[in-house]
Amino acid sequence: MMKRYLIFLALMLWTFIYISGCALFFPPKGDRYYFPELYRGWVCIHYNVEGTPQLTIEDGYLVHKIPENGLLVTSSAPRLIAPVRDEYYYYSNKGIRKAKEIEHGGGYTKQEKLKKEIKLYFWISCCGHIKSDYDKYIKSHIDIDTDPECGRWNR
Repeated sequence: MMKRYLIFLALMLWTFIYISGCALFFPPKGDRYYFPELYRGWVCIHYNVEGTPQLTIEDGYLVHKIPENGLLVTSSAPRLIAPVRDEYYYYSNKGIRKAKEIEHGGGYTKQEKLKKEIKLYFWISCCGHIKSDYDKYIKSHIDIDTDPECGRWNR
C-alpha cells in the first residue's frame, strides 16, 4: 500500500513539474504588436469599447497595429493571462520587419469602477534612447491620474 502511495505521489509531482515547466518555458501566444518604424513614445490601447473594430487573430496572436498617433481603440478584450509570448514588429511603406531595436519602458492599466473599458498605457523606445527618453519624457511627467499624451515624442 505504501509503495502505491509513493508511486502516486511521484507521478503527481512529475506531472506538476512537467506542466509548470511547459507553461514557463513554452508560454502561450499572447499579443503581436505592429508599431510605426522606430516608434518612440506612449502607446495607448483602449479595450472593450463598444462600436469599435475588433482586433484580429494572426497565428494565435491577438494583433495590435498601433497607428502613428499611438492610440488604438478596440471592442476586443485584452489578454490578461501571464506569462505569454508576445511579438513586436515595425511597419512602414517599405513593409514589415521584426522590431529588433525596441526597448521596453514601463506602463500601467486603468479601469473605472463598474465600467467595462480597460485602458492600457505603456511607452517604448529604441536604438539606445531608453535612458534619455525616460529622463526627458517620463521621469518628471508621470501622473497616473492623467492619461498620457499618446503618440511619438518629438512629433
